[in-house]
Amino acid sequence: MFIQVAKLLYDCEALTLDEIAQGIEKMQGLKTKESWKRLKYLVFAILGWQSMLYKPAFRVCDLDEFAVVEDDETNSGLVFDVFRVPASLADRPLYVLLKAFGNLLPAPPIGLTAVASEYSKEASSWTPLYPAEINAYLLHKLLRIRIRWVDSLALHLDYDKASKTLSLFRYPSFCVAMLHSKGGIYSFASTEQNGFDPRASEADILYFFQEVLLSFRLLFGQNSRSRKHFLRAHANQSYGQVDSFLPFLCMTKNVESVSHLIPKDQPIYFANQHFPTPFQKVEHITKELQKAKPKSVGDLFHDRRNTLQYWTFWLVSIIGGLSIILSLIQVVLQGLQLGRS
Repeated sequence: MFIQVAKLLYDCEALTLDEIAQGIEKMQGLKTKESWKRLKYLVFAILGWQSMLYKPAFRVCDLDEFAVVEDDETNSGLVFDVFRVPASLADRPLYVLLKAFGNLLPAPPIGLTAVASEYSKEASSWTPLYPAEINAYLLHKLLRIRIRWVDSLALHLDYDKASKTLSLFRYPSFCVAMLHSKGGIYSFASTEQNGFDPRASEADILYFFQEVLLSFRLLFGQNSRSRKHFLRAHANQSYGQVDSFLPFLCMTKNVESVSHLIPKDQPIYFANQHFPTPFQKVEHITKELQKAKPKSVGDLFHDRRNTLQYWTFWLVSIIGGLSIILSLIQVVLQGLQLGRS
């Protein structure tokens, strides 16, 4: 049935969940009302597994509702609005059904421009993101952020300030696979362009996969200390299969020669330009890190965002150290003189 759903999505566009279930019903020969409800729920589950946008929940509600797994760990609350929706939405377009759960497949904000302009409202908020200043190592050292690896694409880059937890998608190879071929996630693409309630188009979904890959490069791959920190962060995976592409993406200094599907590393990033889909998440993380101040000598040692502050710290440390050494030498010499006299 998993393959049958994928084939229906590939052969036909803009299907509703009911229409997918009807196609499966003809193949399976299911007739009863109860089996029809179960079939619809199974199709809902398969769509979640194929898109990796949500994890379907079982035995938490009756068959008149569709449910997704409520995360047992905290998240920002900016992704899921609800965890159950009426099964009657099965006759609506898939992007409407998905939107009922919340902001699982975001579209770039309305009016977001890819190029800064003095006439743009967003121009004043364009902040350069340097890999040396925005990376997983500094998030860990200055904000004490813990990384948790999730199975849901919707939770990628979701930051919960209360628990200091940053969620990252654990299967980047899925993104590469979806860039190679049209998968089930594209069935959730919106055919409408509504300024009041934007939903992702096929082009938005395509760019979203590239942005997910690029976010791993920004957080880990382009900074030597972050590449080393990845080993510790990755070792904390509590469950799930390990994607062999994840360590490669996060620990390789240069990945451009491997595949043209992996976005090119940039010396400077802008959330508006390079991360338009998860723009709000990236901005949220960036602002939190920019507000973070070193709280100890160890933090000052690791924080190189403020070059003047960093070298002032070292200059004061060196001068102070030399002063102490000279004072000790002077005390020793005075002691020797007293001893001789």
